[in-house]
Amino acid sequence: MIPQAAPRGAGRAADAVTLGVPPTRTSRETVLSEIQRRDAPPAGRPGAPRPGVVDLWLLDVSRQTEETLDLSVLDAEERRRVAAFVHGRDRIRYAVAHTALRRVLGACVGRAPEAIELGRDTCPCCGGPHGRPVLADPPFPVHFSLSHGGDLVMIGVASEAIGVDVEPVALRRAVGDLAAVLHPAEQAELAELPADGRPAGFTRVWTRKEAYLKGIGTGLGRDLAADYLGTTGRAALPAGWTVVDVPTIPGHAAACAVQGPPFTVRMRQPPAELQAAGRVSSPGRGRGEDTAGPAV
Repeated sequence: MIPQAAPRGAGRAADAVTLGVPPTRTSRETVLSEIQRRDAPPAGRPGAPRPGVVDLWLLDVSRQTEETLDLSVLDAEERRRVAAFVHGRDRIRYAVAHTALRRVLGACVGRAPEAIELGRDTCPCCGGPHGRPVLADPPFPVHFSLSHGGDLVMIGVASEAIGVDVEPVALRRAVGDLAAVLHPAEQAELAELPADGRPAGFTRVWTRKEAYLKGIGTGLGRDLAADYLGTTGRAALPAGWTVVDVPTIPGHAAACAVQGPPFTVRMRQPPAELQAAGRVSSPGRGRGEDTAGPAV
């Protein structure tokens, strides 16, 4: 998530959709419809992640209401965190994100969503138990990442380490201070952009960087100036990783990072249970077309 103040202290994917280019369409109703039409996966459960394939879920929660939230699959700590949020939109984003994650992972490994047990890997920075989120005792290798920002929730599942990030475009007044913590080459690129293009350019590099840092397990505990991801064109590729931009709705940016060579991306529909129970939809379906996709 992009902080409100500065924190202290290339390649082409062989993908089923064209990634790395900012979206140019101007409405929720159309921005992802072509992607989903070309890349709709077959009905049924995703099962074990396939090597070289990344499944992504992008959920629009802008119409979700608190009255229709179903918290039954969340554990006690997740429910405590939902209740602790001051603002309703924050409660909705968190609740939908973690409910969707449990349903996706449950379908993947053949368990009830409420039976999913999550833990933390070891932090590469300090060795503490707060690294990348992991699935306890999976029947096969399953790596996942979760992000929520603005009106969107994003989930990624892969057979290798993965990180995803989705953010609303940063406010212009925040970009100057925040850009100062980036890689020097990224700072220079942002400075060359016209003033009205810097918020989008900054948000693009931030999502690339945070997706990568989540993938390696450090999160924002790693120096944001240590890695060059780039602000324009296709993302630079840190050694051993592939980072791509993910098309999304106007006013947001998203990225996905996976350990290994270029990968194929499959854009999935939201879990059918979420669509049936509330107003969660895929951005590509539009606000008036909450059509349930394949169960996952």
